[in-house]
Amino acid sequence: MKNFLIENKLAIVGILLFILVVSFFFDKGLPIGLGLLFILSGITFFVLNKLGFKDKKIYLLFLIVLAIHLATTLFMHYANFQPFAGGQGDYSGYQIWAVEASQCFKQGIFSIKDIVLKYPDFYTGHYYPVVVGALYALTMPAEIIGLMLNVWLVAITIIFVYLIISEIGGATKNAFIIGLITTVYPSYVFNSGLLLKDTLEICFIILGLLFLIKTIKKFTWYNFLVLYLAIFCATHFRFYIGYALIITFIFSWFLFSKMDFKKRIIYGIIFIIILGFIPQIASNQGYYGIDSVRVFLNYEQFTYYRQVAWNPVYNATTPTTTTPTTTTPTTTTPTTTTPTALTSVVGFDSSFSVEKGLLGYAESFVYVLLGPFPWQIKYLRQSFALIETIPWYFLLFFVVDGIIILFKKRVKEAAPLLIFSIIVMVVIAVFYKNFGLIVRIRIPVFISLLCLASFGFNKNNIICKTIAVFHKNLAGRRQLIGIKNEKI
Repeated sequence: MKNFLIENKLAIVGILLFILVVSFFFDKGLPIGLGLLFILSGITFFVLNKLGFKDKKIYLLFLIVLAIHLATTLFMHYANFQPFAGGQGDYSGYQIWAVEASQCFKQGIFSIKDIVLKYPDFYTGHYYPVVVGALYALTMPAEIIGLMLNVWLVAITIIFVYLIISEIGGATKNAFIIGLITTVYPSYVFNSGLLLKDTLEICFIILGLLFLIKTIKKFTWYNFLVLYLAIFCATHFRFYIGYALIITFIFSWFLFSKMDFKKRIIYGIIFIIILGFIPQIASNQGYYGIDSVRVFLNYEQFTYYRQVAWNPVYNATTPTTTTPTTTTPTTTTPTTTTPTALTSVVGFDSSFSVEKGLLGYAESFVYVLLGPFPWQIKYLRQSFALIETIPWYFLLFFVVDGIIILFKKRVKEAAPLLIFSIIVMVVIAVFYKNFGLIVRIRIPVFISLLCLASFGFNKNNIICKTIAVFHKNLAGRRQLIGIKNEKI
């Protein structure tokens, strides 16, 4: 393979240049986006090689992910494939804000405060549009360029998934299989094909889990620094996911770290102190997120999220009464609306109702893990969700089998994946009753569980044994039929 690439590199370069030239006549932003993708991919190969990765599977997996997500992203973008929520979503706003940010950068305005002053409606609560805007400032403000960044981020994330499985002792063959499964994970494919923060956020979450495991296995300040930065970024984009990573690390450090007990306690105290600054700096939520804790952990807030937030009756507005809003780089004041009779509310048709009390929370948790169920599908377009949930029921068997195997083998470094998944699912179950949001937020949870499922891909599980017995019985019957035919 290597000799083939060397011998034919001129032909490969020629083909790439031809593609870029042809795509220019189709969309001027497309060749720039493809060129960016080629450059980022080349840098990735270079870095992986310099880090000493010789396993050909990791390079092949990267290329397969690029090909699949490039194809799906191009299709979604140019076919305007947006069947959910009436084609409305955060991605349209992000594109506008990214263009505004790029204009500011070109004018020499690099302060977020100054950008907000110039465009009062700019700030989104996070800096994803700023990242995309910086990219637009270097190239051109075409959405397809931001989407090509997403394609690369997905490929990088799948590499992190591959490395996580290798880090917890999984076979490279199984890591490759899980990488492919994650690549075609429907919600991941769809949401990464839109200009959403989720792709960047998920990349940092999976990177954080990788270096969390590395830090637990063998502490180095380098590993902890990467972990800290990954948690910082994840907290900025979705603060409660960052909190879940922090809690997971603290518990895992004290329970599973391979450092001797005395040092473990000392280092653990240091970690507890410095991790508390992440919510304060990354999302302006106070030390250890005390501000968000005060806001969300009270009866009124629980009642609001369980009964009002995702209820279309309360959220339908005709007309909407809006109070003036003020935005700053750190806070946003939400609008206030006057509830009226039920009308069409975009996105709320995927909300669901549950019982009150503990039974309701348990029901929500089941929906987060397994939903939406077929009987919860209200419209034909929502049936796309079954493409995800039905295969997930099958894969869940391997998740359970993998957890059992890891428990029997005492593979403690895999425990953070399960702890993180449970914490996030509990949070989602408490505060969300809308499948449109749930399927987006739970993506890193399912990816984490799939890493555990890699250990279920073995010859000793029930499915493989059942298939083996079936083939054995089938062969025995054929042999018996052959003997009878010979006698006749």
